[in-house]
Amino acid sequence: MRLRIMDSLMMAANNELPTAAHKQITYALSQQALAHAANLNWQLLENPARLRIFTIDSLCAHLTRQMPLMSRFGTQPSVTEDASVLYQQAAQQTLAELESGQYGELVKTALRYVDNNAAQLIDLLASMLAKRDQWLHHAQETFDAEHAQTIIRHLVSQALKLATNSIQPALQQLLMPVARFAAANLATDSNIAALNDWDMPLNDAPEHLSRWRELASLMLTDQGEPRKEKGLNVKFGFPPTDEGKTHKQTLCQVIETIGDLSALHQVRYLPDVNNNEGWQMVSAFSKLLNLAVAKLWLVFQRNNEVDFAEIASRATLALTDHFGEPTDLALKLDYQIQHLLVDEFQDTSPSQIALIEQLTKGWQADDARTLFCVGDPMQSIYRFRKANVSLFLQATERGIGDIALTRLPLYRNNRSHPAVVDWINDTFRAIFPSHDSMAQGAISYRKFIATKPDVSEAGVYIHPIVSPADEPSELAKQREAEAIIRIIQATDNNKKIAILVRSKKHLSALVSKLRRDYKDITFQAVEIEALEDRQVVQDLLSLTHALHHRANRVHWLAILRAPWCGLNLTDLYALAHHDQTSTIWTLIQNESLVNTLSTDGQARLRHVRDILTEAFATQGRMPTSHWVRGIWLLLNGSACLWEQADITDVQAFFSCLDALDRNDEFSPERMAIEVTKLFATPDVQGEQIQMMTIHKSKGLEFDTVILPGLGATTGGNNSEKPLMLWEEVLLDGKTELLAAPYIPKGVRDKTKVSVYDYLETLEAEREANEAVRVLYVAATRAERALHLVGIANQNAKGEIKPTKNTYLDALWLTVSASYEACEVPAITKDTGADIANFTPQLIRLQNLQIPTILQAKTTSESAQSKSQTKPQNMADDIPNLAADSGSLAHLYLEMIAKEGLAHWPAIRMDTCLQSMQFWLLQRGHAKTEVEKQIPHIIAALKTVLTSPQGLWLLTPRASAQTELSITTMDDNSQPQEHRIDLTFIEDDQITKTKTRWIIDFKLGLEVTVANANMVALTYKPQLTRYASLFLHENLPIKTAIFFLQLGTLIEI
Repeated sequence: MRLRIMDSLMMAANNELPTAAHKQITYALSQQALAHAANLNWQLLENPARLRIFTIDSLCAHLTRQMPLMSRFGTQPSVTEDASVLYQQAAQQTLAELESGQYGELVKTALRYVDNNAAQLIDLLASMLAKRDQWLHHAQETFDAEHAQTIIRHLVSQALKLATNSIQPALQQLLMPVARFAAANLATDSNIAALNDWDMPLNDAPEHLSRWRELASLMLTDQGEPRKEKGLNVKFGFPPTDEGKTHKQTLCQVIETIGDLSALHQVRYLPDVNNNEGWQMVSAFSKLLNLAVAKLWLVFQRNNEVDFAEIASRATLALTDHFGEPTDLALKLDYQIQHLLVDEFQDTSPSQIALIEQLTKGWQADDARTLFCVGDPMQSIYRFRKANVSLFLQATERGIGDIALTRLPLYRNNRSHPAVVDWINDTFRAIFPSHDSMAQGAISYRKFIATKPDVSEAGVYIHPIVSPADEPSELAKQREAEAIIRIIQATDNNKKIAILVRSKKHLSALVSKLRRDYKDITFQAVEIEALEDRQVVQDLLSLTHALHHRANRVHWLAILRAPWCGLNLTDLYALAHHDQTSTIWTLIQNESLVNTLSTDGQARLRHVRDILTEAFATQGRMPTSHWVRGIWLLLNGSACLWEQADITDVQAFFSCLDALDRNDEFSPERMAIEVTKLFATPDVQGEQIQMMTIHKSKGLEFDTVILPGLGATTGGNNSEKPLMLWEEVLLDGKTELLAAPYIPKGVRDKTKVSVYDYLETLEAEREANEAVRVLYVAATRAERALHLVGIANQNAKGEIKPTKNTYLDALWLTVSASYEACEVPAITKDTGADIANFTPQLIRLQNLQIPTILQAKTTSESAQSKSQTKPQNMADDIPNLAADSGSLAHLYLEMIAKEGLAHWPAIRMDTCLQSMQFWLLQRGHAKTEVEKQIPHIIAALKTVLTSPQGLWLLTPRASAQTELSITTMDDNSQPQEHRIDLTFIEDDQITKTKTRWIIDFKLGLEVTVANANMVALTYKPQLTRYASLFLHENLPIKTAIFFLQLGTLIEI
């Protein structure tokens, strides 16, 4: 929001008049705002922080900082976006009160209720703590079972009243003989048996609930669809007789007369009035939850870390004292705040509404203050973040606090062209609920009009994919991916494309196919590709698990299969098959067993074994992240980074380990959990095509939007059921509270509908209503073109139908004709996909030894002077670490120059540690000294690869020569060797001149910025001699020293 406002102000300041009509209005308002700001000397463009624009979370944090005592925070704690570990700790500490005198009985009662499944109870408590802002005020209320029964009877009566209005007594009179006939023809335990003596019209009395349910079974399918004459047979009490046929016709005529039977379907989910299941646990669980909240506060204090819900709660405390009166901060804000605008109001939560009420408490209609709430309820899609669209409806109807709101409907669409807008209007009017409902979280459709002109290429396009009954699902998904790729290829390159999905898994087939077969199509996958699914990260996970659990054979075999070792399957089998009980680490130590492997396998295994043996000797002496990173580098793991994305993936993994180390929270199990929350970094080159979830796309717009996976389910919500459910019910103009506890499977009476079942059904309805709004948000991201792609299934009868409860199912009335006209492919057996024909491909490093260029340099060569041969003496036999370090750095620069910068990202230098160590040890240097020196050499070479002057020197040139050796004769006719580190001819495209450059590299570990120029001058005679070798070219010559450690080039 802040960025959008600043962009508008900048456009006005720069007199950049936009072409779009609606943006011209914004432009004019921005000019007025700038003029007003100039009169008051606000200097908004220079000080954008003066714009008081907050997220609600940041506002709450701001308030708690203002009143640390009232908010009970003291010093401001850090805020975590994922407090799941803290919730688990609080839940565990709650159950730890089992042996205490004060809370022991409470915990025992709860444990007995869940069959002493402590792990389940901990998970239930932890999940409740995550959304405590929704129920905490409820859990502190006293519970009266008798009053709860009154509320239930009221709810049942209200629902039955709707059913009675739908099926009037006159229609019921027609149904009675039909029902008696059908019931008489069925067993006494059938689901319509009680209708056998039905002779009085049903009304809204709760006692009639069971018969209403049986009437629903007679008239409706289990899915709530009206029964059809064709389906009414002897199994439903209608034998093939004349009487049976007459009753069938009567029933179908009544069904057709009524039309909408949704109210009758709803009675199936109403709670049984006399079901006392679990009532005694409401009070116990309420107390247990309050105890868990207290434990959570202690956990927050100990970790100096809180979640956003706690910040919001404490902000309310900062505004209201113990007696409900405004604090000094609230009075100060009341004086300061004259106008309050709340954007995206449709996605507010109860705690956020409470905050707004606090901030506007005492405002009067005539005091010149304004509250402006902006939101589109049709785009309310964040229930998982505790947003509640019913609050929008409630605010529209009743206002906020003491403030009555005036509704100002907006109906212009400034994003999409008419062809898209018209299709959305026609389609979503039919699939949105027919009316608003606070109880069901339902929003009816609001039509809008397009303000953009029509263009020929604008429209909505359906791409039907029909899967025959015997087609494997993976093959259908491949065809769906191919359809999406064809859309991409047919779209102009200058048009932005978004591929939006409801669930990340709906993109897996597409991403795999693009990465495998269409490498020329680059894309950005925003939080789509899980980091744990990337091979380099899987190898690192296995390495970390194996290092900490030597008995974990799976992870040990994985690290021996990883590219840094690369044992083939035959060698792995030979190593592990005959001894199923010993650890892999133990087997590796068995030299006779290792000798049974192939020659290549023996070399690879010993290489890894030697590194790990040394690594285990240092375990526990450094942070885990440093330890694992060091082992990975010694294994040459960074040489296994085949793509640029692999580098960022590895960096993200080690950043995760670093964070766990800093907080002293590392364990292999915790690491595995944290890595699941990470995603691969999007490709910066793929900006034209963006893949993301629909929720991520909210607020964005694209030329073309592709919606794949419309025929796929999301897999459902597999999370644990809440420990308690609450519902606020309006009874006689007063808000009452209905509560229900979780009922374990062993306790549940499956023949009855509990209050918990009823409240769950309400939640499911709200979820379904929001799902339609999510689809609406996806469709409205498109400016010009909207492409719908989904798989429908053909059954054995040849019927084409979508999977139930999918977006394709919701859109079926609109898109069915396209699917029925679609050609269904013939399925042939794909023998290539047979597992028997699958041959695994082993990816591994080909050579575990040091680079050839290092192997070629002998000790005698390294001891030679670069400029001339020195007489042999005793001093030459003494290893010179400084000189050899310089020679080693030169060798790597020669290698980089020959292979090219593209093959040498700075991070690759970390992979060279082992090779460097080997090279220096071969020259007789002490291991301790070598280990100290190598990090300096690597740091210097990294500086070269990241400094502007270093990159300029190593830029490929046709004339460039490295380590150029020239031999001349001196005055005594003796051969004199000159070795030039780097020389090249630079073409100046501006002056059209050529210059010969001669560069001498110096490691320069002892050189500083302050003395670099002075040190460089000492090499002037040497560079002058080098320059004389090129005088015959008649070109200008420049000589320079390049200090690797500083990344600085100094001309001499």
